[in-house]
Amino acid sequence: MPDAARGSGKVPTSLGGLPLVVPVVSGAGGVGRSVLAAQLAAALSDRTTDPSGRAVAVCDVSPRAASPWPGWVDHTAQRGTGWLASYAKETGGFAREIKRSTSAIDRGDARPIWVLTDVGPVNPAFSGTYHAPLLWAPLLPYVRAAVIDADPFEGSRLGRQRDGGPVSTMAAWVAAPFAQTAVLWVTDPSPAGLARTVAAVTAAEECGLPMQQFVVAVNDVRGHGWMPRSRSRRTLLADRVGAIVDLGHNTALRDGSRPSVTVRDTAGRDIARLADAVIAAAQQPALAALPAAASASHQARLERTSSHASAAHPLPALG
Repeated sequence: MPDAARGSGKVPTSLGGLPLVVPVVSGAGGVGRSVLAAQLAAALSDRTTDPSGRAVAVCDVSPRAASPWPGWVDHTAQRGTGWLASYAKETGGFAREIKRSTSAIDRGDARPIWVLTDVGPVNPAFSGTYHAPLLWAPLLPYVRAAVIDADPFEGSRLGRQRDGGPVSTMAAWVAAPFAQTAVLWVTDPSPAGLARTVAAVTAAEECGLPMQQFVVAVNDVRGHGWMPRSRSRRTLLADRVGAIVDLGHNTALRDGSRPSVTVRDTAGRDIARLADAVIAAAQQPALAALPAAASASHQARLERTSSHASAAHPLPALG
């Protein structure tokens, strides 16, 4: 199997321990979050190894009407996240249903990327779901890395958490004892986009989150480049997060309406740098417990999910 890391002379990173989880979040739509999630998953597949042969998966939290993923997959599952979500608290049922709920994106000679998205029969009860460990913990024994394509509302969640409200997506994941986590915040280089990012980083700091596990991807999706006010805001971020990765405008990373995830793409400088930054951020010291703003009931539910991730098994092959 072609391996971008080996082809570039870089030794692949072993993820033989706790699975790597990357919640991909943003403060606005239209910044290329889902495309970047696909390319990051492909890059992690090429740049990491696992003695147990576990796969890399993308977890899409949006219902099909609000998500591009059902139109991107090459192999569509019989069912999807709408169905699988109802088994999140039932270990045996989740293990039984995961094969029927896993779609895939082909990558030529490279290993496919598994995709959990809302396909198959409509589940009337599923209209999008909370995308923190409460749902995805049962998946983690089957994967070495899970890229969570979240949504554009994490900035508002951080603000509510800072004011004593519910826990944000990133806070729930960095406190999960059964995963190593790196948060990927995606923004465009516009002054408004960078202002939202500065506000989110400030809120995350005030919530007590470990900022070295926070990676900012500045994604120039429209080819507008940097503006002076954007550069000044980038300076405000430079020493406050684990890494800032600039992604230049590259139309070749889209194949028609879907992301291009070939081995050649993942070996490109920008995507490779992003994957390396995410892996490094996940290896930083983890948060020992949820911030004080977390409710006791949420903490109790989070701890119960850890039992789902106590053993590693390869993801069942589609067939």
